[in-house]
Amino acid sequence: MDRFDAGPQPGGRAPAPGRIAFVQAFVNSFWDLGAGGADAWATDAGFARWMTARGFRARGGDRHAATAVREGLRALFLAHNATGSVADAERRLDELAAPAALTPRLGGLALEPAGDTPADATALALGIVVLARAHGSLDRMKACPHEHCGWVFHDGSRNRSGQWCSM
Repeated sequence: MDRFDAGPQPGGRAPAPGRIAFVQAFVNSFWDLGAGGADAWATDAGFARWMTARGFRARGGDRHAATAVREGLRALFLAHNATGSVADAERRLDELAAPAALTPRLGGLALEPAGDTPADATALALGIVVLARAHGSLDRMKACPHEHCGWVFHDGSRNRSGQWCSM
C-alpha cells in the first residue's frame, strides 16, 4: 500500500490529493470501510497492521498517543466545517505534537519522518497539516458533522462549501 493512499471514500467522493491523503487515512482509521466500519486501531494488532501497511512499525503503548492526535485532527477538521473552534483544536494539537523529528526535503517541499515509529507517523501527519496550512489548502479538509459519522473528506468544491462526506 502506498503511504499516501487515502483508501476508499464513501459515496464515490474523490480522496484528498497528494500527501494530505495520508492525514485523511490517518484520521479515518476510526472507521475502516473495508471492515464494516470497525475502528482499525481498536486493538494493538489492528494498529500495528495499519502502521505496517504504511511503512511504520508499531510498539506497545503507541496506539493511545496516536489516537489522541487522530481525534485532535478530527476536531480541527470539524471546526473547518463550522463545528467547533479552530483555535481550540490547534491548541490541543500543539499539546499533542509528537516528539519525533521531521527532516526537511527541499526538493519535494516536504517534511519526512526521521524514523519509522508511530510517533514518526504522527509527526508526518502533523507536518503535512502544517505545510497544508501554510499554502492555504488545509481548510479544504473537513469532517462530516453528522453525529454518527465524522468521516474526514476533501472539499473539492469551487467555493469550499462542501458539508457532508457523501449524500
